[in-house]
Amino acid sequence: MLQIKEKFKEIFYAVIPIAVVVLLLHFTITPLEKDLLIKFIIGTIFVLIGMPLFLLGVDLSISPIGEKVSGSLLKNKSLWPIILGGIIIGFSVTIAEPDLHILAGQVKDITLGSINSNLMVILVSVGVGFMVALALVRVIKGIRLNILMTAIYLIIFALALFSDPEFLAVAFDASGSTTGSISVPFLLALSAGVSNLTRRKGNEQTDSFGMLGIASTGAIIAVLVQGLFNETKVSGNLPMDVVSDQNVFKMFFSQIPQVALEGLLTLLPVIIIFLIVNVFNLKESKRSIRNIMVGALYTYIGLVLFLAGFNGGFIDTSRQLGYQIASLEKDWILIIVGIILGVVIIPAEPSVRVLTKQIEDETAGAINSKTVLIALCVGVGIAVGLSIMRITIPSLQLWHIILAAMIIVIILSFIVPKIFVGIAYDSGGVAAGTLTATVVLPFAHGAAQYIPSANVVIDGFGVIAIVAITPLITIEIMGLMYKMSMKKQQRKSKKIKQGGIEV
Repeated sequence: MLQIKEKFKEIFYAVIPIAVVVLLLHFTITPLEKDLLIKFIIGTIFVLIGMPLFLLGVDLSISPIGEKVSGSLLKNKSLWPIILGGIIIGFSVTIAEPDLHILAGQVKDITLGSINSNLMVILVSVGVGFMVALALVRVIKGIRLNILMTAIYLIIFALALFSDPEFLAVAFDASGSTTGSISVPFLLALSAGVSNLTRRKGNEQTDSFGMLGIASTGAIIAVLVQGLFNETKVSGNLPMDVVSDQNVFKMFFSQIPQVALEGLLTLLPVIIIFLIVNVFNLKESKRSIRNIMVGALYTYIGLVLFLAGFNGGFIDTSRQLGYQIASLEKDWILIIVGIILGVVIIPAEPSVRVLTKQIEDETAGAINSKTVLIALCVGVGIAVGLSIMRITIPSLQLWHIILAAMIIVIILSFIVPKIFVGIAYDSGGVAAGTLTATVVLPFAHGAAQYIPSANVVIDGFGVIAIVAITPLITIEIMGLMYKMSMKKQQRKSKKIKQGGIEV
C-alpha cells in the first residue's frame, strides 16, 4: 500500500506541470475549444490514476519476467539458441509496443496511406528482434559498445544516402517509438539478467546498459530498407477539424474498448513467453507465478488507463496548440513553448522512471537518478527546440541535426567512462516515449500544417528522432564532467599524500 502511495505522489508531481503548461497557454495566448479542453482534463485524470498502477505492475511482473527469461536463455551452452531467443523476444515485445502503434497510426493518417504502416510495424519488429539478439551476443562476447554502435551508425549512414526524406524522418522516429512502456522494462531486465549471469570482472555494470540503444537502431534500418522498395509517392495532409457534434464524454470513453484490446495484445506476448519458458525451464512455484500474474493485472489496468488518457486527451490538444501558436506567426514563441514541453514531459515518461531507477540500483547509488533525470530534461528540451526550429527554417533539414549529433556521440563514446556510454544509448530510447508520441509529435504536426514553407511529413516527423539522440550527448557530457571531477579528486589526493597540498 505504501509503495502505490509513493508512486501516485511521484507521478502527480510529474504530470501536473504538463497540465499547468497547457492550461496557461489556454488562458493566455491559445484558447482551446471547450471539447478539447474537457478531453484533456479527463485524459490527465486517467494518466494520474493509470501510470502509478502501471509502474507498480512493472516492478511486480515485467521486470522479474525479463530477469528470469534472461537466466533461462543463458543456460544454453550453444550461442544459437540465445540468438534465436533474442530475436523472438525482441520481435514479440516490439510488435506489442503501444508507442510504435501510436506512431504507425499517425504515419498512416498523415501520409494518407502512402507509407504502409502495417508493413512498417512488422519490419520494425523484425529489425529490433535481430538487434536484441546482437545486443545479447555483445554482452556474452564482451564486444565494446562504442565500437559496435559506430559500425551500426555507419550502416545507417549508408542506407540514409539512398533514402527519401520522408522515410528518413519516419525511420528515425520509429527508433524512439520502439522503446516504450512495455519494451523498456522488459529489455532492461533482460540485459541486466544476462549481464549479472556472465559476471565478467569489471564489466557487470557496463554491460547492464546499451541494449535499448542497440535495439532501437533495428527500427531505423528496417524503415530505411522499406523506403528503398517503396514505389508510391509519399504525400501528406493533416485535417485540423477536431470538433464533433458528439457528446465529449461519449467521444472519450468510446475509445476505451479499443484501447483495452490493444493493451491486452500488448501484454499477451510477454506473458506467453514467460509461461512457455516456465513450463520447459524455469519451473517457478505457484506462489511466484501468482505474484507475477497479479503484477501483470496491475500493469494491464494501468496501461489501459494511461493510454486512454494520452490517446483521448493529449494528441488532438497538442496538435491544436501547435497549429494555433504557429498561427501567431512569432517563431520564437513556438520554439520556447516547444522547449518547455520537452522539459516537462520527461519526468512523466513511464520508461524514464524505469531506466533511472535501474541506473541508481545497478551503480549502487553512485549515479543518482535525479541527476540523470535533470540531464534528460535538458537534452529533450533542447531537442524539441531544435525540432521546432527545423520546421520554421526551410533550409535546416533533419539530416543536418542527426548527422552532427551522431558524430558528437561517437567521438564522446571513446572518451567518457564506459558505463556512461551504455546509459547514454539507453536514455535516448526512453526519452522518446509515449509522451513524445502523444504530445510533442502532434504539436510539431500542428505547427508544420500552418507554416507554408513546411511539409507535414518531412518536417512534422523527425521530432522523435531528435528527441532520441540529443539526450545521448547530454548524458555523455555528464560522464565527461564526472571523469574530469574524478581526475581532479585523484590529483588532490595525490598532493595530500605527498604532503604538498596547497592552501
